[in-house]
Amino acid sequence: MRIVWLFALLAAIVSSESAAAEDASADFIVRLFITVCIPNVGEPDNVRAWAADQHLEAVTSPIALNVFVGSGGNGAAWVVPSPLGRFALSIRGTTEACAVWAKAASPGDVETLFRKIVEGAARPGIDVNVVKDARDRSPHGTIHTLIYSVSFTEKQRGGFLYTLQTAEHTGGPFQVSLQAGRLNTPY
Repeated sequence: MRIVWLFALLAAIVSSESAAAEDASADFIVRLFITVCIPNVGEPDNVRAWAADQHLEAVTSPIALNVFVGSGGNGAAWVVPSPLGRFALSIRGTTEACAVWAKAASPGDVETLFRKIVEGAARPGIDVNVVKDARDRSPHGTIHTLIYSVSFTEKQRGGFLYTLQTAEHTGGPFQVSLQAGRLNTPY
């Protein structure tokens, strides 16, 4: 698909040293998203294969699975080891979207890089639209949810949803989540 190649090119640009985040954890979570979710968007079997190739440990705690996978029986989650902090990779249970999670990372740095990736995909024949941009209160401060749709405008069909969710403060199950899934599945 053209869109996957386009995102791969953008990912290479964003992941260059000049675009690296100041916060190493933010940089790590965005690079994980670029490495796993963008090239495998809509392909949960490929995400599973990547996790197996990396020998990632499966998440088995019901509480953690509820956060990372949610409802639905098609999901899975893995711990992503890093000296930079606590990270996870998952396939959402209902939508089968690929998601990456950081226990703590700079919300601002992650959002800046996420916007560069997604907004940079806009080209003739590719529509990039904000579906939701909301800020809600929680016990961990403001929760920011930003969802983009990226879809074809030509005769080709299909598209994807790219989601950023950040918490203002640490202390919850995660501070940052990035997700990529098919447009035709309910989010």
